[in-house]
Amino acid sequence: MNKDDAYWLRVCYIVFGALVAFTAWKATGTVGVQTGWAERFDTWYPTAAVILSLAVAVGSTYFLFGDKERHEYFLSSLGELRKVSWPSVLDTRRMTTVVCIVVGIFAVILSIFDLIWAKIFGLLLS
Repeated sequence: MNKDDAYWLRVCYIVFGALVAFTAWKATGTVGVQTGWAERFDTWYPTAAVILSLAVAVGSTYFLFGDKERHEYFLSSLGELRKVSWPSVLDTRRMTTVVCIVVGIFAVILSIFDLIWAKIFGLLLS
């Protein structure tokens, strides 16, 4: 754990709050349209939706940021992720190629079995 981890964790909290605010704003807009409140209270409903969205975002971010144990858990998770040895691009391409080939082989095998069973059941039913 270093200072950069704490900085980037705070950035993640801010991004989380922005996403929650946007989602809450869209949800209040949808609720307003579905219930007719947006048309009935068109003078103050948009302002109330923004205030409610910001309140939900600040509250959820404070809830996420406020717990010291959770904060320490996130920081230790970042520290553990720094210890991971990630595969190189070449290794990733090789493994992806192997997975695609194996999936293709199994798809052909399952297709053959499906055709055989379809023929057998077709003969049994007719």
